[in-house]
Amino acid sequence: MTIHNKHYRETHCVDSSRNLAKEDGMSAHRTWNMKKSLTVILAVTPLILVGCGGGGGGGGSASTPSPATPSTPAAPSTPVTGTTSPATSAAATPIYTMADVVVPDGFDYSSIEQFDLDIDISSISTARSFVTVYSRFSTRDDSTFKPDYSSKVIAGSLNNGVFASNFTAPVNHESLLVEIWFYDGQPPLQQVVSSSDSQIVW
Repeated sequence: MTIHNKHYRETHCVDSSRNLAKEDGMSAHRTWNMKKSLTVILAVTPLILVGCGGGGGGGGSASTPSPATPSTPAAPSTPVTGTTSPATSAAATPIYTMADVVVPDGFDYSSIEQFDLDIDISSISTARSFVTVYSRFSTRDDSTFKPDYSSKVIAGSLNNGVFASNFTAPVNHESLLVEIWFYDGQPPLQQVVSSSDSQIVW
């Protein structure tokens, strides 16, 4: 081993040892600071929660809340002028809970309806054609219907003028538009059907 290598090892090994000792001391110091910080946070948190009170309102006695009953606000005897503050209008609005909701027996909570679609236009045409059903549409000036293409619920090809399938559609629309397009370019056949009928026959 040369003198230069020996001197290099002694110098750097000593420096490395010092650095490791410093890092160990700093790590222990950081751990101690984190423990102190965590202890302070855990000690102060219950005090803050007790000070806030949790939003139950005053009073130290525990009482059973009476069930809320819906009531209509009394009409003011004299006309009110000026603007009302949000706090005043909020106090005048009756507050209802889920216990106040009354749902009749047999109520269907589903927002979609199942439909069966049976089309047979073979007496009109057996040419290549395509059917599409839309849940939203509008009426044009010439009394034809303009579908909202984003509301398509089913589409498919007719085979010799016949098509049969089932589909689901939203129940919030009163009617559906059934549109049959022909590949030869003739105007489409259109029919509006009630969404209350689960069996659609054309």
